[in-house]
Amino acid sequence: MLIGIVLGAVLAGVGAAYWLVRRRRTTSATRSAKVVPIRAARQRRTDKSREAGSKAREEPGKPREAAAGEQARPCSLCRERSARLSFYVDEGGRTIGVCKNCRSKAEARELDRL
Repeated sequence: MLIGIVLGAVLAGVGAAYWLVRRRRTTSATRSAKVVPIRAARQRRTDKSREAGSKAREEPGKPREAAAGEQARPCSLCRERSARLSFYVDEGGRTIGVCKNCRSKAEARELDRL
């Protein structure tokens, strides 16, 4: 009878230790993971685009005059209007139009050119 109680206590102790180690390992792994919550990333992206849009309106650059049949469109990075844009695919798979001044930024981000 005493052997059964001692054996049960040892097994309960080992089980509790295993549970604590396992629980601590998963929480530290999730803390150090390089996963960003999607809502936070989207919020930062919309905040940056709003900020860039307001800066472009406050400090308008000299847009190149569009030729006949050609529209001056805003650059996806700096929001300055330009008649000639180079098109790239960003990290999210979307197509962005980049002006001549921002082309080096797109190449530094290693975006695929279309």
